[in-house]
Amino acid sequence: MSMPTIQIGLLGLGNVGTGVLNILTHHADMLSQRTGKKLKVKSILVRDLAKYHHYKMPGVKLTSKPEDILEDPDIQIVVEAMGGENPAYGFIKQALTSGKFVVTANKEVVSKHKKEFFELAKQHKVDIYFEASVGGGIPLIRSLKVGYAANQIQSLYGILNGTTNYILTQIGDQGMEFDAAIKAAQKLGFAEADPTMDVSGLDTAYKLSILAAVAFKVDVQVSDFHYEGIESVTLKDIQLAKELGYAIKLLAIGYRMGSAGMVFRVHPTMIPLDQPLAAVRNEVNAVFFVGDSVGESMLSGKGAGGSPTGSAIVSDIVDIAFDTRVRVSQDGNGHRHVVLDGVESPHYENKRNLEDALSKVNLVNIEDTYSQFYLRVLVTDTTGALAKLASVLGDQEVSISKMIQRDMVGNCAEVVIVTHKIKESYMQQALSNVKALSCVKKVESVIRVGLEEV
Repeated sequence: MSMPTIQIGLLGLGNVGTGVLNILTHHADMLSQRTGKKLKVKSILVRDLAKYHHYKMPGVKLTSKPEDILEDPDIQIVVEAMGGENPAYGFIKQALTSGKFVVTANKEVVSKHKKEFFELAKQHKVDIYFEASVGGGIPLIRSLKVGYAANQIQSLYGILNGTTNYILTQIGDQGMEFDAAIKAAQKLGFAEADPTMDVSGLDTAYKLSILAAVAFKVDVQVSDFHYEGIESVTLKDIQLAKELGYAIKLLAIGYRMGSAGMVFRVHPTMIPLDQPLAAVRNEVNAVFFVGDSVGESMLSGKGAGGSPTGSAIVSDIVDIAFDTRVRVSQDGNGHRHVVLDGVESPHYENKRNLEDALSKVNLVNIEDTYSQFYLRVLVTDTTGALAKLASVLGDQEVSISKMIQRDMVGNCAEVVIVTHKIKESYMQQALSNVKALSCVKKVESVIRVGLEEV
């Protein structure tokens, strides 16, 4: 009896698409032994056929026509490796509506349209897998769906962008300035030619939106919560943080805040050096979870590059081959049929993967959350200046944990302050009042300190 074949259509042959193709080709025998099926790429969509004239892949068709994949009845799995919202959004919708399984690494399109995709997949008795959209090669999604299924996740803290983590590591280790660290990341392929989405925090925010659905089963959009990037983090801040016993990371944060609701936010955070996330370096990603049964747990691995992302995509393909073993077809009368191991079944439904029951949740505004803060302020070198600064902070109930006078900058003293935990709205009002002081030349840096729920 010949081994059945799962035909795959690949949308895009860039860094990620090439990684997928290489893994499927180089590990073809191993994957067949594990799944009991041949995993074969039948067609690949590219923008410019002339660019790929040198590709010689027997049995694989290169095409610039999406319909060659989306309307091919033999293709059972569509892998979207294009990136961006459009045209990926339309292609994924068409694939699901046509009864094809979808695997994607596209955090933007999953973040924005996840609920619609889940509902379409359920309606058409297929599924959409998106392991590669968060954390590169780390099995975060699968771990949350299965490995932590016995838990209610209480909180998560994630380093979800390999580009920013690499940049911050290089600034701290090599004494690089921000722009030089970006160029180093670009040279190694960890950063795009335009790194704005990474350094602004938007990429991490998309990924947090996806993890909110998987870890907390809630429907949250990026527009629903506060996010900021690393543009204002300097070499001096990283050095001072280390002196104070912290490392600076761009964190995705999500946690339950009792009866008030849930908190989601993305921003640079000073993490105690003895916290496991503080040791996550370069392009590595990690997520630190707290579950009500398992307690504290952390997953980490490479989060940038075509090979780790390709690994996650192929793992989703293998998951489909293991668990579904299904071919969806449509007869001449327009009726859909699902064939499961050769037995027709009109009632196929995979409940394990689909997140089709996302709920709305009360989101706590960042102004109503609590944190410690690190401030670096330039104050004129005059009598009573520090007292005025402390007094203005105290007026908004901001108490000082540490205050250190650092270098002289011109005729100004550089003052470093770490506060006790304070409500965000109080801190923001205090900062406005500080900036209005005649003795304050500039508030150079403001960075939140610590993990609120750990």
